[in-house]
Amino acid sequence: MSKRILIADDDDDALAGLAHLLNGMGHEVALAADGARAVEVAVQFEPEVVILDLGMPLVDGLAAARALRRLPNGHAMMLVALTGWGQPQHREMTLDAGFDVHLVKPISADQLHFILSMTQP
Repeated sequence: MSKRILIADDDDDALAGLAHLLNGMGHEVALAADGARAVEVAVQFEPEVVILDLGMPLVDGLAAARALRRLPNGHAMMLVALTGWGQPQHREMTLDAGFDVHLVKPISADQLHFILSMTQP
């Protein structure tokens, strides 16, 4: 089932690689290079899933998640933290910010497919 997925990461290679993987799975993908742009894109694109890096400049993934949750359709989105930060306190931070899932980079195609299968059709 094809989904609208927004990816936000300040690492161009990570962004391009994940977009390529998701496009190959048949999903419609929008990209953002920082958290502020992710919120702007989400308003227009209305994603079902948002995958956010946490350590982005200007507006980080935690602040972006809080802003996304405040959007009219914010609670319908699945928010996925995809980060190099994997300590227990980081998982608590993402939960507090409104994320549904916390994944530590790198992520496999199988992991990604499983997470996306948990969203509503």
